[in-house]
Amino acid sequence: MLRIWERWRNPWPRSPFLRRPAPWTLRRVLRAALAWVGAATVGMIALGVAGAVGTGALGRVWNLRAELRPIEVVDRRGEPLGVIDHCRAGNAVNAVPCRESLSVPLTGVSEAFLLAYVAKEDVRFFSHVGVDLGRLPRALLSGAGGSTITMQLLKNNVLAGHFDYDTDRRGPLLTLTRKATEFVLAPVVTWRYGRREVLAMSVNSLPWIGIGQRKGVYDAARAVFGVEPADLTLAQSAFLVGLLPAPGRYLVTDTTPPETATARFRWMRRQQLVTLEILRSHGLIGQGEYLEAVSTPLQPRLWRAEYAGSGTDLRVVQAARNPAYTNEPEPVWAMQELVRRELRAAGLDPKRVGRVVLTVDAAAQAALTRRVTGEGATGPRPTGVAEGAAIVDVRGGGIVALASSTGGNQSSDAGRQWAVSALRPVASTVKPLLYAAAFGDGLTQLSAFPDQATRYGSQAIRNSSGTFLGRAVTVREANASSLNTVAVQVGTPREKALRAVLDAAGYQEDASNRSSPSLGTYRAAPLDVAAAYASFAGGGLLCRPHLLAEVTDTGGRPLPLPRPDCQPLWDEVVAFEAFDLLTAAVSTDASHVPFLRPSLLQRLQGRSMPLGAKSGTTDDVNDTWCAAVTPQYAMAVWIGDPEGRQSVPVTLYREQTACREVALLRELPHERRSLDAPPGITRVAGAAVPISGLNPRNPAPVAP
Repeated sequence: MLRIWERWRNPWPRSPFLRRPAPWTLRRVLRAALAWVGAATVGMIALGVAGAVGTGALGRVWNLRAELRPIEVVDRRGEPLGVIDHCRAGNAVNAVPCRESLSVPLTGVSEAFLLAYVAKEDVRFFSHVGVDLGRLPRALLSGAGGSTITMQLLKNNVLAGHFDYDTDRRGPLLTLTRKATEFVLAPVVTWRYGRREVLAMSVNSLPWIGIGQRKGVYDAARAVFGVEPADLTLAQSAFLVGLLPAPGRYLVTDTTPPETATARFRWMRRQQLVTLEILRSHGLIGQGEYLEAVSTPLQPRLWRAEYAGSGTDLRVVQAARNPAYTNEPEPVWAMQELVRRELRAAGLDPKRVGRVVLTVDAAAQAALTRRVTGEGATGPRPTGVAEGAAIVDVRGGGIVALASSTGGNQSSDAGRQWAVSALRPVASTVKPLLYAAAFGDGLTQLSAFPDQATRYGSQAIRNSSGTFLGRAVTVREANASSLNTVAVQVGTPREKALRAVLDAAGYQEDASNRSSPSLGTYRAAPLDVAAAYASFAGGGLLCRPHLLAEVTDTGGRPLPLPRPDCQPLWDEVVAFEAFDLLTAAVSTDASHVPFLRPSLLQRLQGRSMPLGAKSGTTDDVNDTWCAAVTPQYAMAVWIGDPEGRQSVPVTLYREQTACREVALLRELPHERRSLDAPPGITRVAGAAVPISGLNPRNPAPVAP
């Protein structure tokens, strides 16, 4: 048994090469430690390379500057509309949501902020190659707190959405893999761009996720203090840098308990003091600068804070949300996904684009946004009621303004851009399209039909008033009074032609609604309705709405765009007759929207250009519409429930709220103040009709 035991302890036969273990000496311990460090380093590098290759980060790092540079967006006159960053662009994996951002050079950032940021986040930034080996053990053990500025840049941009950051996945292995990937890539970034460029990219991409989905020093300075980044004081800079570990704590609502709000602001104050103390301890600021900064009672725009004491004894007594705080996004914020979509449709990679000129007019956009978000004359919308509005230029279909309300908040989600996505029954706004189709089939504005009991199949047709005039009325009067009976009499024998027109205009049939399409059963978004009405003032051309006017790449070189897609929808005589029909719906005694007539002041100001409009409300009152056209612009407004589940409040449709919105068209500057009648038009009893013997025919509609 003893021999067996000895063999188990030492299975190898005795050999002159086998010796007893040597005793542990300091030299052996050091050699073993270095061997383990070397093995760990090799393993770290291998893990980091695998992480970089697996996430495709190497290619993104090489093009990081271009990827982080947002697209500058200006309106048709060169006025800035904001910028578009490349979050979730194309097929890139990036869990960081799209945000407003604006890049500024380091010369546009105050020295105080740069000092505070570097001192707090990475004091040896200018002396290492992207990895601070002195902080690395802490990073490996804790998973946080050891990252350099370069590593944070990688985490917040290149690696976001891949590992434990900005994902639902957690675990030591994911954290270790991310740290290893940052460890491998950080020196590459430093070598590729240099430290100053890395610092510039970092301060312009800081994730202020808690502050209105903003990022970068520009938006943080504007959102928190309402100043340019170059004007940030030392106290303000320390406050912003102190927020970086948890920017979400900055947010406060009216319902936050007073003690919670006060405790939150005191935390932010402590972080500010910690940052100032770090600056002083490293000799980056003097005692006088330190005392001045700590004794400044800051008032961020979102907050209303009360202080007591002075100097270094300055303390927060209580804090709460500032009731007067507002923070409207840049105009392009709500259109950014639409711009990306149009760029991709044109065959352009958004990452190659440096600047776009939109067809949008900044002043018109601001005015429309104020109305749609409830700041205009018509007041705020009730809870659950959405609104979408679009204005297009009749000369080519360029989108002049586009706005949507989403419960009082604008959204960059294209699915909540109601002006484009809310496909709702168009109701009586279809009638001018119906009559234009009839004008190409022998009818005129003066053609008469009886307003009496009418049927569409087995359905009894009634007017919105619930009564009949019991006499013959012209198409001109029927449209102004929005008589359903006449619309069905005109539309029933021409239903095939009307359906072809609606298909060409991008409207969609509602298969579940078996009523007459002459009553607006087809569905469309406000932008499509505006484009259809623009064809009446555009010589009969239907132009697909578009946002892009000019595009240049990151080097300033122009990129090709397809020509506007315009197809003939009406004969030019028919188009003018329909335009005149719409203006009569405003100006004649039978008008259902007399409040759209120009006021005396507007006449004196030269804003009495022709304006035609048509309202519409669905039978279930889930939707109320208005569409309008002038010689230069067409506009459509929809108010309702996008899901079609609840009715619009009575006051909104009885007061013709949607049509009161289109009064904005008279406020816009017009280069075309009138519409010249084409050859073949004459006036009879005030109505524009074809000359005797002329029978205009509309071209065959072209489906999109």
